[in-house]
Amino acid sequence: MRREPFPFVLDELRPIRPTVKRAFGLTYVYLDEKLLCCLRDSEKLPATNGLWLFTTTEHVDSLAREFPDLPRRNLWRSGRNAWVVLASRFEYFEEYAFKACELILNGDRRIGRLSRAQRERCL
Repeated sequence: MRREPFPFVLDELRPIRPTVKRAFGLTYVYLDEKLLCCLRDSEKLPATNGLWLFTTTEHVDSLAREFPDLPRRNLWRSGRNAWVVLASRFEYFEEYAFKACELILNGDRRIGRLSRAQRERCL
């Protein structure tokens, strides 16, 4: 069995009692119906390992300002979905991951989005 990637993140988020699901080599973190983030630690493709914050294109730039040294190439967009990728290879990864956890614990509305299946159920 594979080890849990970046277990300190799940430890930090424990107070909100998230649901954790594993699929496609990723560990997904949900709060109720909302997909908050995922953790990735792949030996085959290490460049994008780390903590991925799920957001929308509306919020990606303001959320990125919370992480001032984050390169623009770590802000991904696809349609209305967006991700802020806090790559584990960066020297400030742990500091940024703790900051992301703090934002989540404080209920920052910029973080998280409904999964496609949940959005379709709401229509």
